[in-house]
Amino acid sequence: MNRFLQSVLTLETLFKPTNAGAAALGAIIGPYILQSFGNGKAWAFILLLAVMIADWITGTAAAKKDESYTSEYGIRAVPRTILMLWFPIIGGLLDKVSLSVFGINQPGYAFFSITIMLIYHTWESMTANAYRAGWEQWIPKSVTSFVGSEIKAKIERSKRQKDGTSK
Repeated sequence: MNRFLQSVLTLETLFKPTNAGAAALGAIIGPYILQSFGNGKAWAFILLLAVMIADWITGTAAAKKDESYTSEYGIRAVPRTILMLWFPIIGGLLDKVSLSVFGINQPGYAFFSITIMLIYHTWESMTANAYRAGWEQWIPKSVTSFVGSEIKAKIERSKRQKDGTSK
């Protein structure tokens, strides 16, 4: 435990090529996100990104707990995640097209409806994954019952994944 704590508290864990690559990517993409998603849209997009990261963390923990994790399933999730991050951009473009082409000023209706829908969908998935990971004691019972169908669907899918059967 002491070795783990030392590695976390030192900077040596930060100096890795992958971290440098992620930092460079963030430095390049960050200003474009802020420019593209002004007027509070950047915060909605960042919230979506944060919930997606939490969903990946809880999903990985749940899959490892019930031993249904396969790298193939994780690899297939990457394009899906990229597409989900692309949808708010499409919503922002729809807002701009509605103004410039049709003269209809809808300040962010498409962007926010798509982004909020994705945040909710991902939050539901994250909550179900946290439940599957064994963290249900930290989830209020009212929330657990609210996302009960998602929990059930994820448990059934993980069983099929573990058995090697498809849908």
